[in-house]
Amino acid sequence: MKKIILFATMLLLLISIVSAADTPSLTATLMKYEPQPAEPGKYTTVFIKMDNTGTGTAQNVILEIIPEYPFSLDPGKSTQEYVGALGGGSFHVAEFDLKVDEGATEGTNTLKVRYNIDGDQQIWVEQELDVSVQTQDAVLSIEEISTEPAEMAPGSSGTIKLVLKNMAYSTLSDIKVKIDLASSSLPFAPYNSASEKNIYQLKPGSTHEFNFDIIAFPDATAQIYKVPVNITYYDNIGTAYSKDDLIGVVVNSEPDIKVVVDSTTLLAEKRIGDIVLKIVNKGLNDVKLMNMKLSDSEDLEILSSSNEEYIGNLDSDDFETVDFRILFKGEDTVEIPLELDYMDNNNNYYKEDLTLKLKVHSAEKLGTSNGKGGIYFVVIVVVAVVAFIIYRRRKKKKQH
Repeated sequence: MKKIILFATMLLLLISIVSAADTPSLTATLMKYEPQPAEPGKYTTVFIKMDNTGTGTAQNVILEIIPEYPFSLDPGKSTQEYVGALGGGSFHVAEFDLKVDEGATEGTNTLKVRYNIDGDQQIWVEQELDVSVQTQDAVLSIEEISTEPAEMAPGSSGTIKLVLKNMAYSTLSDIKVKIDLASSSLPFAPYNSASEKNIYQLKPGSTHEFNFDIIAFPDATAQIYKVPVNITYYDNIGTAYSKDDLIGVVVNSEPDIKVVVDSTTLLAEKRIGDIVLKIVNKGLNDVKLMNMKLSDSEDLEILSSSNEEYIGNLDSDDFETVDFRILFKGEDTVEIPLELDYMDNNNNYYKEDLTLKLKVHSAEKLGTSNGKGGIYFVVIVVVAVVAFIIYRRRKKKKQH
């Protein structure tokens, strides 16, 4: 009897050992995902490896993903893949295309999967797989740069406007913008405003406008100045970014050019003479490449070898003179039509059509003619000469 019991026990033990040796053992691992890391707002393809590390064959195996935030499947896509029989020591790779939400937190995110371990598909095991989510390039772009006004006059104030946009799929934080006015070559200073400003966060796709008030020095030369700007910020996982750029600020003001008749030798009695024109730069900035051109009219004819005169550069608060020889054909007033063209320091072109009026006076009215007093003087001189001749003749007769 004891032998029978011992034999039965050994037989049961042997059967259990054989059964254990034929038991399947399933496990799921994340083989890879592309792209890696996954990016917010984009798709990633995950490759999940289903391993049977046991010796027995697993029957009717199904691998299923559980799409939870921030991962999702497109509508109509199945969450399951039927593996079927999976022999001991073998594996199967399942592939799923997942959409990563735009607001996904950068860093490690969990993707849940499950699979059955019995042929009747009644017993399921759930696993969590780690997927790294990170924006490949946390781009903070400069969408717009402008100054108000577009051109700043020397001594005036203005505003630099800088609009930044978060081009990344994650929130950017601790954004600092600094304009550098420290260079001696820049004729600007902050005006009732700091040269550095910041915001705490900027969501994906959002924009923010930074305004910097500045003032131009009174002696600022008209030209385009390059103002350095530095931008620093962080992404959701703490990666620091820094970028440098330049902002163009234009210093300029409208030219103020005046032309007047400085002097003339024209007289009502003398129809041919010279006129001297004075060109005055009353503006804040210099002008260059100035040229003057006179035209004939009913009142005058230009007798100079050329009706044009090149003046060139004319500094602020300075003047130049040009002269022309003309024939006056009018009564007492002559209109002088002229054309003036030039450029400012920023190469803006200006053209002006002007008409100067000149009153032509007689020599007598100007006090430069002999008039009656001159006639009297001539008469006196003639009388004196005649008297002297008569006196000499009489004296000679008395001597004889």
